[in-house]
Amino acid sequence: MTIGSLIDKVEGFDSLIQIEQVKLMAYFYTIVKAKSDFNPSEIRDTFVRENLKAPANVAQYFPKLAEGRNPIFVKKGNIYSFHRSSKKHLDEIYFANTHTQNTSATLRNLLPKLTSEEQKQFLEEAVTCFEVVCYRASIVMTWLLTMDAIYELVLIKYLSVFNAAIQSNGKYKKIIVTIKDDFTEIKEADFIELLRVGKIFTNDIRKILDEKLGFRNTAAHPNTVIIKETKAISFIEDLIENVVLKIQ
Repeated sequence: MTIGSLIDKVEGFDSLIQIEQVKLMAYFYTIVKAKSDFNPSEIRDTFVRENLKAPANVAQYFPKLAEGRNPIFVKKGNIYSFHRSSKKHLDEIYFANTHTQNTSATLRNLLPKLTSEEQKQFLEEAVTCFEVVCYRASIVMTWLLTMDAIYELVLIKYLSVFNAAIQSNGKYKKIIVTIKDDFTEIKEADFIELLRVGKIFTNDIRKILDEKLGFRNTAAHPNTVIIKETKAISFIEDLIENVVLKIQ
């Protein structure tokens, strides 16, 4: 979901009066950026980024939108947010399922918590898949992101310990891990077990990984299982919050 795709939902956006354009641009900004607060300069810059002509003075409309008995905006010092009632009204107009929209915002709130830009971009694509109801794809991408984060951790902090665990296991004695690609020679279920053998992860994290691997396998192959929104949400949040963020 992008600001551009939301603007496309508005018939004749360019012909709207400027105060209406500012209101909608602010709303779309809060949705895509998963932010509740905003200021005039952020909204003006959004017009520019979307290759739209910005009103001559975006800031002049903010106090007007915060006036009256039924204000659209609520002023908080030098920043603004949407009045609860006005946001609810816009949600009903532009999102058939406001629960899904709110959930998307919750998942997007995970993005700033990641320190790696590459991982942020990957998670953003996974969340985008979720938003367009491609739940299987969002699950597979989140799993790949989690594995990549663990591989990096092992290479940086636990390489000798992990290679020792490989030798004690016996199944992969011919493998000595030196680069990330070497991990692909080890089955994921065995990789998780080696993390336990090397005492790199706690048993609680191992249980989470084992459970999610089983569900990832279900999502990654053609079958009659219906993957519901709630399952995708739980999968993404559990892996990011309880694995990826804990090992950064």
